[in-house]
Amino acid sequence: MIDKSTIPQVAYRVMNEVHDEEADLLNRLESLLKQEHIDTQAVDDTLQALLAHTKVHFANEERLMQEVSFPAFMMHQGEHLRVLGEMKHTVSRWQAEQDTELLNAYFLGSLQEWLMLHISTMDTMTAQFICAHKGCA
Repeated sequence: MIDKSTIPQVAYRVMNEVHDEEADLLNRLESLLKQEHIDTQAVDDTLQALLAHTKVHFANEERLMQEVSFPAFMMHQGEHLRVLGEMKHTVSRWQAEQDTELLNAYFLGSLQEWLMLHISTMDTMTAQFICAHKGCA
């Protein structure tokens, strides 16, 4: 489970709120995967919600970066595209194989590690730049 108090906070408040929502979805997925009898429909629904949330999360961040002409936009967007592709691929494999270990390894392992690193590096710098150019929200 992600303890939300451990999520790095960035200068732009709205980004922190979105990161908390992402943690809530990942925690819901973890709870579902820990059940003795996996409710595959609930897992599917949570994965779809997580994908939809992540698409909006990344699109909004990218829009903000474009509004302030963030110099590292392409690199930051590239990370978003890579991770979204991995997520889609993992969800597709889940739908075909129903492999809970795959979900555990990616969503509760690799993705969570990436998210914390991404927030503490790229998102931190991005938020500071946004605040400097359009104010903090």
